[in-house]
Amino acid sequence: MQKSRAITEQKILDAVETLLLEQGFPSVGINAIARQAGCDKVLIYRYFGGMDGLLQRFANGHDLWWDVNEIISENMDEITELSLPQFLDRLLKRHIQALQQRPLTQEIMAWEMSASNALTEALHKIRTEQGMLLVKRVRQHFNQPNIDLGGILGIFGAAINYLVIRTRHSHLEHEKEEWWRLEQTISSLLSCQTPRG
Repeated sequence: MQKSRAITEQKILDAVETLLLEQGFPSVGINAIARQAGCDKVLIYRYFGGMDGLLQRFANGHDLWWDVNEIISENMDEITELSLPQFLDRLLKRHIQALQQRPLTQEIMAWEMSASNALTEALHKIRTEQGMLLVKRVRQHFNQPNIDLGGILGIFGAAINYLVIRTRHSHLEHEKEEWWRLEQTISSLLSCQTPRG
C-alpha cells in the first residue's frame, strides 16, 4: 500500500513538471494534473492536502534557483585580480546562464507575474536568500561601503529576469541580439558607474 502511494505521489509530481514545461503555468490545475498523472484528483487532496501542499512539495524536490557557489566560482586569488565592475559583470553573466539552463524556473517566474502560490513563494524565498548571500560574499572581497551592491545587482537582475521570461519559448534571431545588447549594456554601465575596487 505504501509503495503504491509513493508511486502515485511521484506520478502526480511528475505531472506538475510535465504540464509546466510542455504547456506552461496556465495549464497547471488540479484536474489537469490528475488527468496527466492518470489518477483521481481526490488523491491530490489526500496525499498533498490540495494544490498548495502539492506545489510546496514540488518546490522542495527541485533545484529552482542557483546556489551562490554556482555564480561565484573563482578562488580568492582569482578574485583579487579583478576590479569590482569586472567581478559583477561575470556574476551577472553567470546569472543569465543559470536561468537559461532552468526552463522550469522560467515557467515559475512567469507564473509569479500573475499569481502567488506555494511554488512562486518558494522560488521567491530561495531567490531572496541566495541574493542576500551573494551580496554578502561580494562585500567580503570588495570593501566598497558607499556602493549599493544589492541595488546594482537587483536592477540588472530584474532586467535579466524580464528578458528570460519574455524569451523563454522563442529562439528568434532578433532576440539573440537583445541578449547581446543587454550583456554589452551591463558591462558598459558597470565600468562607467562602479568605482574600481
